[in-house]
Amino acid sequence: MSTPQTGTEAIAAVATSAASVSDVAAGCLEKVRELDPSIGAFRVIDADAVRSRAKELDDGVAGPLQGLVVGVKDVIDTADLPTAYGSPLFSDHRPSADADVVAALRRAGALVLGKTESTEFALFHPTRTRNPVDDSRTPGGSSSGSAAAVAAGMVPVALGTQTAGSVVRPAAYCGVYGFKPARGWASTAGIWLLSEHLDTVGLFARCAADLMVLYGVLRTRLAGTPGGDRQPPFPRVPPAVAVLATDEWAACDQEAHDALRFVAGRLSGQGWDVREMQMPPSWRHLPGHHGTVMSVEVAKNLRGRLGDRVAQISESARAVIEQGELCSATKYLAALEAREEARRLLAPLAVAADLVLAPSALGAAPEGLAFTGDPVMCRPWTLLGLPAANVPAYRRGDGMPVGVQLVGIGGDDVSFLADLALVEAVLTEKED
Repeated sequence: MSTPQTGTEAIAAVATSAASVSDVAAGCLEKVRELDPSIGAFRVIDADAVRSRAKELDDGVAGPLQGLVVGVKDVIDTADLPTAYGSPLFSDHRPSADADVVAALRRAGALVLGKTESTEFALFHPTRTRNPVDDSRTPGGSSSGSAAAVAAGMVPVALGTQTAGSVVRPAAYCGVYGFKPARGWASTAGIWLLSEHLDTVGLFARCAADLMVLYGVLRTRLAGTPGGDRQPPFPRVPPAVAVLATDEWAACDQEAHDALRFVAGRLSGQGWDVREMQMPPSWRHLPGHHGTVMSVEVAKNLRGRLGDRVAQISESARAVIEQGELCSATKYLAALEAREEARRLLAPLAVAADLVLAPSALGAAPEGLAFTGDPVMCRPWTLLGLPAANVPAYRRGDGMPVGVQLVGIGGDDVSFLADLALVEAVLTEKED
């Protein structure tokens, strides 16, 4: 049989006995064997354990995610596989328990294939992973392996984390969906702590339906609140979309503007209310405020976890610590207050628009592996805690993906995912 291409297809195939979990797992392992030597998306896979667990799932009681195979970022604890947090300091570390999000996956019947590569401590020092579209380019960071594994088809979905732009940016560079839900949607227990105010579990997939299924089950099981069960009223009216001119944050490459124009044009051509949005003055400094909050909290948490071993980490990580330790308490508290001021504008903005359309990154993936890209286009939305996703809708002439970011002004993940599916439907519809 052919291997299902999406997570929802795999779940349906297993539920209808068209395939077994063992069949789906074997297809993923074969893809890894074929592709990962040149991509380096996975840090560790125990193939024998995967086959054994797949057989147990075939013989056991079905869960809502039975048939779904998942990659898990190397900053997320797994009791059955080592978790190094992207650092040689923890190369032999084996956690005593799964992170809450991994435990929830397993309880729902999902199969963890292996640990995907992460940059060091989910910061900026790159890993060995290459971009599957062009192996001379970075896949982005810090969820490098998760984005690359999904883009290459080794797994249909993967877990990542975002503190600045670590889900949306690599998804943009690799040409997949990368969804950062609203801040606090899922427990981060058992995940390497960088920033109390920013760290968020994120999801990678090649279609919006996979995101909806995975999010719905995890939200319900992690928070005890409806996720996939609570659906917005259908049929949904196409949401109003505001296109944000973001050159105040950084100068984007022309290709980023082209991608934004392409997506806005397709939506407008289908009768959607698409209009340009002027950036509120208080938003212009959001990337800087995000950097302040992140550096202070990273410095505190890395010092607390590593102690004297801070001297052994990368120069780029030490630079973040130094920046945070030099920051005054007054500046840190002012950044948090600026976040609250910016949030107060969301309610009136939501009257005019449901979604914001903005670049996911400054352009396509940079050449080389030494630099994972600038997260500046993601920093504001992470600071505000809003749901955001890369939409893989545009490729430039040489085939490199250029990401467009969709942001939910209302802050509701379920409605946002429904809107994301509507956007996907428009963008994948063939033009006359």
